[in-house]
Amino acid sequence: MAVAARSGGFTTLLKKRNFLRLWLAQLISMTILNASNYAILVLIEEVTGSTTLVGLAIICFSLPAVLFGAPAGVFVDRMDKRLVLWGSNCLRAFASFGFVLSLLIDRHQIIPIYLLTFLIATIGQFFTPAEGSTIPLLVNEEELVPALSLFNITFTLSQAVGFILLAPIVLSLFPTLHIASLTVHPTETLYLLIGVLYLLCAGLILMIPNTHFAQSRRPQRGTLPAQPLNLSGGIWTEMRQGWSFIRRSKLLFLAVIQLAFAGTLLLVIGELATPLVTRLLELPASDMAFVFAPAGIGLVGGSVFMPRIIHRLGKSRAVLLGCASLAVTFSLVPISTLVARYLQPNTWNTNPFLLIVVAFLMLLAGVALDCINIPAQTAMQELTPEWIKGRVLALQLMLLNTCSIPVIFFVGGFADLFGLDRVIYFMAVSVCLFGLWGIYYERRHHKPTVAALLASQEEPPPALVTPTNVSATPAAVVTLSASDHTEISATPATNGEQPTTIPVADEMEPATTLPTVQEEKEG
Repeated sequence: MAVAARSGGFTTLLKKRNFLRLWLAQLISMTILNASNYAILVLIEEVTGSTTLVGLAIICFSLPAVLFGAPAGVFVDRMDKRLVLWGSNCLRAFASFGFVLSLLIDRHQIIPIYLLTFLIATIGQFFTPAEGSTIPLLVNEEELVPALSLFNITFTLSQAVGFILLAPIVLSLFPTLHIASLTVHPTETLYLLIGVLYLLCAGLILMIPNTHFAQSRRPQRGTLPAQPLNLSGGIWTEMRQGWSFIRRSKLLFLAVIQLAFAGTLLLVIGELATPLVTRLLELPASDMAFVFAPAGIGLVGGSVFMPRIIHRLGKSRAVLLGCASLAVTFSLVPISTLVARYLQPNTWNTNPFLLIVVAFLMLLAGVALDCINIPAQTAMQELTPEWIKGRVLALQLMLLNTCSIPVIFFVGGFADLFGLDRVIYFMAVSVCLFGLWGIYYERRHHKPTVAALLASQEEPPPALVTPTNVSATPAAVVTLSASDHTEISATPATNGEQPTTIPVADEMEPATTLPTVQEEKEG
């Protein structure tokens, strides 16, 4: 990671115009997407007053990732990524204008709202893996960690800004307009603004030359040409290939799980944002942005300093530090309200010291989320070769949304039955246990396997290689060095050819001899 610091960090990245355009496109599009989701929840609550229908809205913008996330990754791996990024922003802009038209006709008709929400979320499943696969093509290898730290703002801060700042501010400050016989509410104004911003993102993508979207900067030996997709079975076959690739690489699997966990936590925090302000702090809902704005500041500040933290502590320790800090932060929020009630029973919730303490805790929570998210995202990028990156990113998002849907319903029901403070304590314990499990899992699977060595290759395996002809190859002795940049030297035992050196991103124990595939079968 030291090379990232020497490369100039964010200063060098921000001088790259094409990288900056891609980053701005994702930052804007992800922020307005989350603002749109917030507006949907508010609209459904205003129109129906039903918690069940609000939950159905959450499913509408989460379910597409479960159904289409992995197939979208397969398509992205074989399509022009520039066209995918541009087209997805244009389609979401038109869908947002459809929202405005539907609400102007009849804002009490919620079926079009659900359908358009589902459509926008489905289109987003193509944008995200295309963007993630493009990042390494616009930066040097030394700049990958700072680039991922900067892009992490769009992955985490966009949710906080969209849910907590942009949408509440527009819905509360914009007036209701009367134009002729039409009544334009703040919700329609917000969706009109969202559609215009999506078109702006499409323009930013068009400003990036098409030559920068090449799959690789150098030719790869043995790379297979892209084959046409077989819609009846090819997509699911390649999805299974992507999942099999993730499961074979234990550290990649851990990184995917950690990213899904961090994303689910952020969604739960967004779900509990209003109850925390109105029930726990007993403040009006309009004060929500002022309380949670420090969380966004913490996310930005954590992203800036995270490359140095990862370099000093390592990825696994940084994740453990983030989990421990987040657990402590969660626990101190309800405890601080109990202390304030004890010291000032009548006007405890208006005590400025309490608000400062809660704001500081939310700032620490933002930094702690970065400690989980950025190391895991960096590990996922480093351990995933170019030829399958789109599928891995799509499967990660699919796993995130698959886990978040039941968790969101469980947390909401648990809060209604047992109280918000008990939910927060339960979350703190869960985060702490997850951090300890991550350390245990990494140490348990620290030694590499033959499958892990195959997974670390930068090119797809030849289609004709089977376990039968692999076992017929000469035996090889693989020696692992314990340097900072570990390499694997595979020396054939039956000839005098030069050893093949394969870079490995994970730390491994020195002088480890791996058995051949044939020896594993005999054992």
